[in-house]
Amino acid sequence: MREKGMRGTAFVLPIVTSLLLLAVCLLAACSRGPAPKPPPFEFNREHACSVCGMIIVDFPGSKAQIHYKRGRPDAFCSTLDMFLFYLQPDRPGNIEVIYVNDMGKPDPEHQPEHPQGHWIDAQKAFYVYGGDVMGPMGELLIPFSERRDAESYSVKHGGRIVKFDEVTADLLRPKVQQ
Repeated sequence: MREKGMRGTAFVLPIVTSLLLLAVCLLAACSRGPAPKPPPFEFNREHACSVCGMIIVDFPGSKAQIHYKRGRPDAFCSTLDMFLFYLQPDRPGNIEVIYVNDMGKPDPEHQPEHPQGHWIDAQKAFYVYGGDVMGPMGELLIPFSERRDAESYSVKHGGRIVKFDEVTADLLRPKVQQ
């Protein structure tokens, strides 16, 4: 009888060991956290706006880019065009990250009107909407990483501060003069 019990143990032991090893591997895979988001890229003359088709670097102001879990990113000549695209009901559903320029930190090697770098997560930015500065497509949404920079800009140029989730199609709808 004792010999029969040993054979059963010899059979069960590799299965239990395999299950434990599988559990350890699964826990290790889960503890890695989310995959890193794709990095932003700088625009050049080869980048055209995904909404209007204009060459992005030919126009002043903040720019935007949307990266997807699969596929090529979309590029935008203004944050306004990015929001017009993003707010469409048929927008792609696999958006991974949206970047905008932090206009509170212009690149010292470039004019503030043509920002390079200083890309920030669009969903965490503070935007100044309206005011006395117009962009290539109308009223601007000027992005800032810091609320105090948005407030300072708003004092100088007018407009109101909004967060990403407060930007709606109604807000962006052109005002008709009567």
